[in-house]
Amino acid sequence: MSNSYPQSEGYGRYSAAMILALERQGMEAMPVLRDHLTMPEWMLGKTIARWDRLTVACMPPYYLPDYDFPGRLWLLTMTEGGALPEGWADFIHNAGTERVIVPCEHNRRVFQKELEIPVHVIPGGTSPDEYPVIPASLNGHPYTFVALGDRGNRKGWTEVWQAFYETFGPMGSDEPVRLIVKSRPDGNRVLKRMRPATIDPRIEIWIEDVKHPSEIWKRADCVVIPSRSEGWGMPHREAAMMGLPVITTKYSGLDDGYTEKWSLPIAEYEPEPIDLPNDPAINGDWVRVDTEMLGEKMRWCYEHPEEAAQYGQNAARWLRANQTWDQAGEAMVTLLEEYA
Repeated sequence: MSNSYPQSEGYGRYSAAMILALERQGMEAMPVLRDHLTMPEWMLGKTIARWDRLTVACMPPYYLPDYDFPGRLWLLTMTEGGALPEGWADFIHNAGTERVIVPCEHNRRVFQKELEIPVHVIPGGTSPDEYPVIPASLNGHPYTFVALGDRGNRKGWTEVWQAFYETFGPMGSDEPVRLIVKSRPDGNRVLKRMRPATIDPRIEIWIEDVKHPSEIWKRADCVVIPSRSEGWGMPHREAAMMGLPVITTKYSGLDDGYTEKWSLPIAEYEPEPIDLPNDPAINGDWVRVDTEMLGEKMRWCYEHPEEAAQYGQNAARWLRANQTWDQAGEAMVTLLEEYA
């Protein structure tokens, strides 16, 4: 399995978790690393690969021309948009790819429209040990919503910001409520510029790095990530795995047929064209949630914190039973045994 991204990125975390899951299934998985500096020590010790075997490359298709795969090649990839970016189908076919694996049915439809090879769905997983359930606090402190600001507007933080003010009023309102918008230092230039000018004490723009994503969710009573599109949605499920109520969009990779089991989904949204000319990995349409519906979900959690917390605890139990990395590894082994 080829790992093309650092651990701070979804591809890096996704492929690392899949490698470990395959090893727990008794399968030999040798990573081929594109970025050595940010990889964990356990992965750095696995750098001798047999290229004459099957390679499952976990990367965006535009990296494929950088490699010469002498053996058989499958591609584990995704896209967050409603259409394949320009050139992706050619990259996949020209590399001699036999099969493509994607994390959701939405991706399968998008890729299969332009590919002449089979496209399979293997959903990702969640890691119970990495994301332990945290007890609901409910200590009377300001009820805290946490949103994600990485990747520009794709995680829907602008809709959360708007819904927060529409629902809880302007600065000076009496309700004890708070909104934290988290972004990595390189994740959102707009938020970086906004932070010094934000004077509302209820709003915090958090741009520092964290050692582990679980640190973000420990500050939340409710997580609000109404993504405009997702390949699968690891942060959403990881927050739910910790027992938090998660408000999200029932669309793209988040519409997995079980969204109501692990989140408080919003199915009211409007499609719109994606306008990100500098991002080679996303194309087509995405959606924008109805902020009134978003605000109603946020107010319900705020006014019914015990029920919302219980919803989160139930979601954590469901994910532990139905969407773990071991289950994803089992699905990958089944696919390999059938076709490899």
